[in-house]
Amino acid sequence: MWAHPKDVPKSLPIEADKTELGACHYKISVKVPAERVTEEFDHAYKSASRGMKIPGFRPGKAPATVLRQLLGDGIQEHAAEHLFEHTSGDALGVVGLRNEVLRMLDFDSSQYTVEDGVALEFEFEVETMPQIDLPEWSDIDVEPAETEASDEQIQEALDGLGHNHAKFDEVEDGSVDEELLAEIDLLYELDGEAGPEAKELKFGLGSPLYGADPDKYDEALRGTQAGSEFELDVEFNEGFSKEEWVGKSGVAKIKVLKVLKQRPATKDELCESLGLESPEILDERLVARIAADNSQRERERQAHEILATIVNLHPFELPARMIEEEAAATTKSNKERMIQQGATEEQAEEEAAKHEEQMVEDAEKRLKHWFILRKVGAEMKVRVTSKDLDMAYRSISMQQQVDVKMVKSYYKEQNMVDNLRGEILESKVRSTIVDVVAKHREEKAVAPLES
Repeated sequence: MWAHPKDVPKSLPIEADKTELGACHYKISVKVPAERVTEEFDHAYKSASRGMKIPGFRPGKAPATVLRQLLGDGIQEHAAEHLFEHTSGDALGVVGLRNEVLRMLDFDSSQYTVEDGVALEFEFEVETMPQIDLPEWSDIDVEPAETEASDEQIQEALDGLGHNHAKFDEVEDGSVDEELLAEIDLLYELDGEAGPEAKELKFGLGSPLYGADPDKYDEALRGTQAGSEFELDVEFNEGFSKEEWVGKSGVAKIKVLKVLKQRPATKDELCESLGLESPEILDERLVARIAADNSQRERERQAHEILATIVNLHPFELPARMIEEEAAATTKSNKERMIQQGATEEQAEEEAAKHEEQMVEDAEKRLKHWFILRKVGAEMKVRVTSKDLDMAYRSISMQQQVDVKMVKSYYKEQNMVDNLRGEILESKVRSTIVDVVAKHREEKAVAPLES
């Protein structure tokens, strides 16, 4: 059944019909009468002639017949684009999808012949927003988990700090092997001329020495003791600190000062390294940090469970093509990462094929959660403020250890501000739904006591 527009802004109406092709996927069929085609051509001519000085007419007042004679067939393509742009928008209004469209799919206007004064029929496909019904928040119940720091987490954190602030004990009469390191003085020479040097470096087997063959380096270092000295042939490659030596061959002179054994720092040593007064204060700091991390992870878990519950309570569908594209993008990213880590293209393809179905499931889940968050954000009027953006810029600058002004400039130059806004909005909505569900849970717990 063809529909006629009620509020189409043009004076000459079009006809349009929609056919559902799948979830949130429609074909729109459009009939444009000859008079409307002429009207759109007239608009295109006038638009193209802005600024033209035409003898006998005031600027912008020349009739379409005169403009046709002046502009000729060269305006045909522009007029056709003008026609498709306006009438496709009107058609969406006619079929009731004007505010629901996410995107138009692969429309090729070149397949249609558009002539001034000749009626036109064309079709295009669109994907629309999913229809999401949000449940009552009181219908959602998520059991909170414990967030206090456990003994295992505290010990794991201490072990990590101990290794990050490792200490080195001298081993008298020790020899360098897989467990023992060497503390060395290093000097580079070229034809007897002394060059860059470094003192008290810690090197073990497998540690790369600039310019030296790794196997020959390991062979020379293995078994050395305090007082041992040896030389290695080296190549001074691009990036060497002494530029005039680049491209030449020299030697590295190495003197072993001590043989060392690495061990984790003790709690007392950690306190000294971190500037803390006592092990008790170290424990307090660790407990507080772990509890904060646990709380953040727990809120993320609750948000994920809330979103999954909404999907289960009120299922909805997404365009199949959108899910496929999201899964394909993730798969491509995963394959590129595997190749960067040393896998061959064939290995990356095989690994991706194993997880193809899971990628599609994850993509659908991710997209559904994204649409729910947008819906909730709109209904709850969650906004991203300039203060939110400034806080995000400062956080990024601290993580990357660069000036906050550089971060702002980068995001603006790369047109990434809207992406950042989207990430902030999603984070705020996730936090909001966790708080709302927690509030309803508390109210339900208090109600029996009050009655």
